[in-house]
Amino acid sequence: MKEWASIVEALEKGVQTTLLRKGGIVEAARDGFHVRRQRFLLYPTHEHQHARLLREPYISWGGPGVEGQLRLRVLAEVAAVYRAPEDRSVLLGMQDEFIWNADFVHQRYDYRPDLPLWILLLRVYRIPEVVVPDRGSYAGCKSWVNLTEDVPVEGAAVVLPDAGFAERQARYQGL
Repeated sequence: MKEWASIVEALEKGVQTTLLRKGGIVEAARDGFHVRRQRFLLYPTHEHQHARLLREPYISWGGPGVEGQLRLRVLAEVAAVYRAPEDRSVLLGMQDEFIWNADFVHQRYDYRPDLPLWILLLRVYRIPEVVVPDRGSYAGCKSWVNLTEDVPVEGAAVVLPDAGFAERQARYQGL
């Protein structure tokens, strides 16, 4: 799954455990975002990433990548999917759970208001870094990309221990 490089870094460091999704342009043209896989690699991208939509001190996270290379080091499993509360102040009140700022949260709610906003709670694992070519076929505004290369995930290490993850999960239950 493609995600801002800064968010991939936040997930890898355990600062964040969620993604917000309505879908890329391709998906929104259909019926919006759908979880295609319960387990996937995170593809760090700079496409649509804007430092102005991140909270301090995270605006420098997800620095520039290497042209033509894709560095994969994060595996995620969907632990739960929640529909974001209609009252955006609820999500805004949880800003310590993610690195996006209030402008980003408002932007997500305001984009295609006919589509629901989804919160994906992820169990995140670090894998030994694998570098693969960043192919032209991976480009574009889409959430899901099928990689040409096989990426080994043996040796994946959970980012948050069970107790820490359970605390994060409890904050999202009942939204």
